[in-house]
Amino acid sequence: MTSISREFPRSPCGTRQILAVLSICLLSVLVLSGLAGCSTPVPTPTNTPTLPTNTPTLAPETPTAQAEGTPEATRVPLIPLDDDPMLGSADAPVTIIEYSEYLCPYCRTFALETLPQLKEEYVDTGKVKFIYRDFPVHGQPAVIMSMVAECAADQGKFWEMQSFIWQRSDEWSQSEDILATVQGYSDELGMDTETYTSCLQEGTIVERIIEDYNIGVQDGVTGTPAFFINGSLARGALPFEEFQRIIEEQLAGSS
Repeated sequence: MTSISREFPRSPCGTRQILAVLSICLLSVLVLSGLAGCSTPVPTPTNTPTLPTNTPTLAPETPTAQAEGTPEATRVPLIPLDDDPMLGSADAPVTIIEYSEYLCPYCRTFALETLPQLKEEYVDTGKVKFIYRDFPVHGQPAVIMSMVAECAADQGKFWEMQSFIWQRSDEWSQSEDILATVQGYSDELGMDTETYTSCLQEGTIVERIIEDYNIGVQDGVTGTPAFFINGSLARGALPFEEFQRIIEEQLAGSS
């Protein structure tokens, strides 16, 4: 698995103040929800970027891959937000919602190894719709990369940009000018780079990220990756076989 650099690139011009405000917003959400002090699954890699002292983190949690029942209030399948990136048919009988962030090594493993198998066997065949939501618990660096993907989503290039983020982690994590790096990605994807750069600099996209995060907290997400499979919560980087077992159970129950 490609490693992530120890140091994260400098914030792009025009986003420093936005990211500082977002850090305060996320910390407020954590405090209000009683989750301050929680973290993504351990072990945390030693090469995870060092975070500013005022960014929120979550307490360690063992990365088990066991599905659990969700609270009573969320037992019905979760309904996607209008702006959630989605793969597959909206009418698919099984819905998988992933809560993830781009500095999580387990999330990267899922994206590069497990998701392609799920897509081929279940998404492309109309059995599963897959939805992505941001849950950036590694502070400002994770928020920056969420912004990169969400701004691409506004031009219909979310999944393509996300693929670049996962596959090129060494490149962007070591860049001294992340804005120039992601502009290069947008050029490769044929995007309007001026609109894309404005999206990153204006930072209004952070509202979407906070909304995803709030919903995740509300529904019991405490770390990444976390998955809701027709309303049942599964924590950690499940292997494909475990997803397959759960999906087949859901398909059998819906027939």
